[in-house]
Amino acid sequence: MNWNNVNLEDGYERDQNILDPYNFDVLLLEISCNIRDENLNAEEITKHFNEILNSKIECAKEVFRDNLKNIVKQAKKERNQK
Repeated sequence: MNWNNVNLEDGYERDQNILDPYNFDVLLLEISCNIRDENLNAEEITKHFNEILNSKIECAKEVFRDNLKNIVKQAKKERNQK
């Protein structure tokens, strides 16, 4: 799939997440792998969570920007079909 040019008429591509999911299992695995025992506290976990979340948001914004022309074109097409 070309994330720089998503085909919004294709059901598979259209159904893909713009923002990647993030669940507790992944968070806990990341904590286990990336935060040392001596730093295992609310402040460090919050810092890690915010870094990951901000990274995911930036990726989603990039995908959105790269596909904005496609989004506008598809929105207009669907509006005209009604």
